[in-house]
Amino acid sequence: MNISITPKPGASRKLLPYRIATVAMATAVALSACGSGQTADPVTTSPATSTAASPATTPTTATPTSSPAPNPPQSTTTTPEPPTTIASRPTGVVDEFVGVGGARMHVHCDGAGAVTIVLIAGFGGGEDNWGAITPDLSTRARVCTYARFGTGTSDPPPHPQTFMSESHDLHSLLTTIGEPGPYVVVGHSFGGAQAVAFASSYPGEVSGVVLIDTSPSNWNTAVCAVPDDGTAAAQVFVDICTAISSPAGNPEQLDGPAAFAEVSAITSLGTVPLTVITSASRVYDGLNEAEAARLYEVWDTGQQRWADLSQVSSLVAVDDTGHHIEVDQPGVVIAEISRLLP
Repeated sequence: MNISITPKPGASRKLLPYRIATVAMATAVALSACGSGQTADPVTTSPATSTAASPATTPTTATPTSSPAPNPPQSTTTTPEPPTTIASRPTGVVDEFVGVGGARMHVHCDGAGAVTIVLIAGFGGGEDNWGAITPDLSTRARVCTYARFGTGTSDPPPHPQTFMSESHDLHSLLTTIGEPGPYVVVGHSFGGAQAVAFASSYPGEVSGVVLIDTSPSNWNTAVCAVPDDGTAAAQVFVDICTAISSPAGNPEQLDGPAAFAEVSAITSLGTVPLTVITSASRVYDGLNEAEAARLYEVWDTGQQRWADLSQVSSLVAVDDTGHHIEVDQPGVVIAEISRLLP
């Protein structure tokens, strides 16, 4: 395995063109998957083969706590509440169904530390893909995984979703269960775009962002531009485009065009530390040469665009991995997340 780490230079630098690997292209995305086991995301890299175990404990149900009525005006000066310390942060295991916006989400948290690592799965994925990294990370920090609406054991979405609405749901979830920031937000594939939306929406609560093989912000447009030439390879992209073009086409009710338009409009995350991890090889076997070259270019440019969102960023290209780097090369992911911990 080779890893190349490129700190963000003064001027943008694109990744080297990806090698065309001699492996078969992944099959069409499993849109009906419920987050159990390995779920293929809407990209065509080789899926990983490992499956992480689900939490062994039986989830309980938590409901949001109503906000207390405001206190009457005080004539005396109150002392500001001290900042949260490690000692006052959550340390127990959380394994619950939590009410968010009229439906329930499943969440699992473990570990302790000055930072909470929030792991956001890719499209159609729940909590199962993180099993190779959570045991190690939970010895270093607080770690929370969850299943978005329409995945895993969480309820169906109460309304159509975008990456921004999903980020707000996640923040409500964390607030309800009493898991405060600062957060290191980690997102895989489509989940990376949600991580960017979360960091943009709650900048004061995010101390770091890690994107794992995150689909470019123009990926919806790129996928839907693949012409249907009658080949099985092209049909994969046609099916993906159909699934994410309308909330009615997928269990998460994701509105792909609106979701990607939102993150495309995010131009800066300021100085929040940001690491972009991506596979150094990509597979579009069976797709005509011109279309494959176009998609390689979209992906390469997209990874650099993610890195350019922060003034403090690194781009890490990883060999010997498929799309699920957190499963194929968990040591790389653990190391990059750990670099952002205090």
